[in-house]
Amino acid sequence: MISSMPKGMKETEDISTSSSGKWKTVSTPKEARWLFSKCLLHSNRDSNTLFLSIDIRRDREEQDRALVAFYKKENVWWTAPLHCTLRGDVATGSGVDRHVMSTVIFRLMSGFYLNSGNIAVSKIFEGEPDHLIPSVSDELLDNNMFAVAGRMIGHSFLHCGPSFPGLSPAIIHILFGGSLGTAPLTIQDCPDLDIRDAIIKLKGDEDLEELDPIHQLFPPLDLPAPNATNRKWLSEKILLHAVIERTRRQINQFRQGLEETGLWPLLIHRKDVIPILFPRDSEAEVTPQIVLDCILWPSSITVFFESYKDKDEDESEVMDVQRISGYLKTFIENASPAELKSLIKFWIGWEVPATKMKVEIVEATFPTAATCFEKLRLPRHYTAYKAFHLDLCACISTSYSGFGRA
Repeated sequence: MISSMPKGMKETEDISTSSSGKWKTVSTPKEARWLFSKCLLHSNRDSNTLFLSIDIRRDREEQDRALVAFYKKENVWWTAPLHCTLRGDVATGSGVDRHVMSTVIFRLMSGFYLNSGNIAVSKIFEGEPDHLIPSVSDELLDNNMFAVAGRMIGHSFLHCGPSFPGLSPAIIHILFGGSLGTAPLTIQDCPDLDIRDAIIKLKGDEDLEELDPIHQLFPPLDLPAPNATNRKWLSEKILLHAVIERTRRQINQFRQGLEETGLWPLLIHRKDVIPILFPRDSEAEVTPQIVLDCILWPSSITVFFESYKDKDEDESEVMDVQRISGYLKTFIENASPAELKSLIKFWIGWEVPATKMKVEIVEATFPTAATCFEKLRLPRHYTAYKAFHLDLCACISTSYSGFGRA
């Protein structure tokens, strides 16, 4: 089980207390999420273990097919214990589980290489950040890919892994039973630029004669020709159709996948948890201060190879620890959000910062990570920040192609 306890909760808390519904009454949504997930996983601890294996020696398409095949399985008890393996890598333990969960969500966001319909990348959701909606692809729908997406997101959330950011508020509204009339639709929710342009023209001051062909873009709706009194209604009707009505079956399939992971009672009873499951894209960004607040800095050097150790080096060791720690702090303070996520993924296995991320200064050639122990090991030999920066960037860039160990 791979979960991270929220601050302020005791490690020894009796898991049976959450089975009484404590998650319904705790003060924060993070606590509710953690208690509910912990209880659900604990109650199914004796179920048959789910084994998810990725061969990192294979190309991206084969890896993606393995992930999708795992989540396409029917009648699976998704709350059962999870064991992930990376074939072609010696890494073991919970760090591998975290890495695989992070990879699942990353692939869902970036698209799968499945050669589906002769398209290089199959994107389950389309649109701009914070306005993503389900793809209108009939092929994805027929292949049950929206249920797959629901299972992936729910499974990661259940294990306190990465959430899925950027989903349109209008889709979230409908997903959880909101009415069409109150859906918070905006023009940004429409990913089709031709339709978006038509809506903008209808809302503007375009000459009616210029607008006349617009209704021909939507024959299934059997829309009337635009005029001075109906143009606003037409723009709203077209937007509703483009965002909600055309994706209704996808949304229903997506909901089915989420429900199968066992999270639905939490999401229905604790609406304040929904923004954690589907955060805004900006809220999902990792800031330097968030990372710095989670770090346990070293107080001394750790020497793995005793032959390097000199009894008279105590003072230089302290200087090494201070210098390398300063380099890491400088890197974090100046890193982009994407670089910070890669660093955290390299460090602990996924992009969600842990509450205690440890740093060790060691005798080594390159930075390495022990993800199971949430520990970053940095060589002491760097005397210039430029060299440190280059090596660290090279190492963390491996986090999405492999396990992230240098």
